[in-house]
Amino acid sequence: MFYFVGTRKPNFKNAKFFDYEEYWRFRGIKIREKLRDREKIFIDWIKDGSSVLDIACGDSPLLGELKRKKNCQVEGFDLSSLIVEEQKKSGVPAQVQDIGAKDFKLEKKYDYIVLSETVEHLVLPEELIKKIKGQTKHLIISIPNSAFYRYRLDFLWKGRFFTQWAYHPAEHLRFWSHLDFLDWLRALDLEIVACQASNGLTLGPLKFFKWWKNLFGYQICYLVKT
Repeated sequence: MFYFVGTRKPNFKNAKFFDYEEYWRFRGIKIREKLRDREKIFIDWIKDGSSVLDIACGDSPLLGELKRKKNCQVEGFDLSSLIVEEQKKSGVPAQVQDIGAKDFKLEKKYDYIVLSETVEHLVLPEELIKKIKGQTKHLIISIPNSAFYRYRLDFLWKGRFFTQWAYHPAEHLRFWSHLDFLDWLRALDLEIVACQASNGLTLGPLKFFKWWKNLFGYQICYLVKT
């Protein structure tokens, strides 16, 4: 069963000036040992020997796995120098980059650029997509589905909006259902090649999230051509 944080009462007392290094000290500065469900989908989509950039790579082991198992040329960006150093220790080239900065731009081209649970943290993710889509053949994006059935039920019965943040209110700024996100991608002139819910409602052998993504999919992955 996948980990679902559900709805909760945000800690409004913790709303203070955002320090990203402090955020990672709070979470723990260590590269995860296990791949998440969505990262396994990413690996299946990425061809052997490809060049891959993971924007806001965080503590993900994705790039290391791609380097070792699919002979990919990998690179990671993150805002935290602490996380960047951890990625480097694991053998992944990484650098500190602020993707929200007005002067941010990519100097290189890649076969794939990964945005894993990233765009919902940005005020204007449209601007980031416009900056990077000319520098890659494919984007791989995953988002939390705001129309997930458990969010709907919690809002109905508990009267609380689904989880927006745990540590700081800037964690989630944008929200899409699966259907919303398909429209959003098309509006940005991106061709949808594949989409797959990585987890959601499962009853025994029946994985409902595979058939009805908008209602039963929790986190959804999109492979798009630029």
